[in-house]
Amino acid sequence: MNLYYIYQDENTGEGTYHAAVVAAETKEEARAIHPAGDWDRVDMWCYSEDEVGVRLIGKAAKPVASGVVLASNS
Repeated sequence: MNLYYIYQDENTGEGTYHAAVVAAETKEEARAIHPAGDWDRVDMWCYSEDEVGVRLIGKAAKPVASGVVLASNS
């Protein structure tokens, strides 16, 4: 399982997520993960997966499920 740093700069208001570390098999899967778990919550993240930046940061040392490992919000 890969670990990715995902981030967005489109929605920077109070209570929004700026970035997260997620576990995913692919860059595309990582981009599709919403830090709050719900793409209907565009008030907390960006409006589209196309606005999500993705950077591979490494491989998980132990088996881990896909999803958010750590998230940062304001």
